[in-house]
Amino acid sequence: MRQINVALAQVRCSLSNKEENVKRIIECIESAGKKQADYILFPELYMSGSFMHETIAQLAEPIKGKSMTEICKHAQKHQVGVILGFPEIENTRLFNTAVLISKHGEIIGTYRKIHLFEIEKAVFEPGTECPVFELPEGKVGIMISYDVEFPEVARILAIKGAQFIFVLGANKFPSHPHQDVYLKTRALENHVFVAMANKVGLENSTLFVGESSLIHPLGKTIHKCSNNEELSILSINMEETDIARGNLDYLKNRRPTLYAKEDRHYI
Repeated sequence: MRQINVALAQVRCSLSNKEENVKRIIECIESAGKKQADYILFPELYMSGSFMHETIAQLAEPIKGKSMTEICKHAQKHQVGVILGFPEIENTRLFNTAVLISKHGEIIGTYRKIHLFEIEKAVFEPGTECPVFELPEGKVGIMISYDVEFPEVARILAIKGAQFIFVLGANKFPSHPHQDVYLKTRALENHVFVAMANKVGLENSTLFVGESSLIHPLGKTIHKCSNNEELSILSINMEETDIARGNLDYLKNRRPTLYAKEDRHYI
């Protein structure tokens, strides 16, 4: 059995207060380590908050910036891998990015949000890759918030061998009723575990809904958080992704040549 213990960090974020958010990240890593978590998943743009588009460049950091270096030290100290959302700056370009840090405090890689929502398009550049990362427990992929509403990203990750998809969320009241549907569908149609850590609490006048979830490859909810702060530690067996395929085996029974032919008519 290849077991993995995942912590969903559904915790409040202080808008534009990077120092306070980094402090909370470190506290959560320590708490997750004491509870034997292998990895801890944070929401979208947790290091900065979501609604600071005028000052985003001031809060953004390169991938190996001061804050990330500090977080890596604590990941190593507590032997907890971290999946964290932050505004990344590369030269003058800004990205809505998730970083994957190993339990040894090393940066394994990043995912840059591909599907930008509304005002994000005026701030960030879209990502151009769907990487899959090899962990000791298995292969994982990452999506950020709005990405989950497009089936293509999850399917690409599954085709590349991902068994677990981490989703960094920022869904709010009242526009959240389909969150469960998207998460369950992405899990079921790709035979993968899907975990989302969603924001909770207020940023400006926006109330984030929470309800972070872990979904089984058969589309069943393993755990769903409340609408308040919560740090849940959940244990799964990665081998269940193989069992979930069964006779359906959506990946094996795809018709990619046909899809490619039809796609050309609409590009």
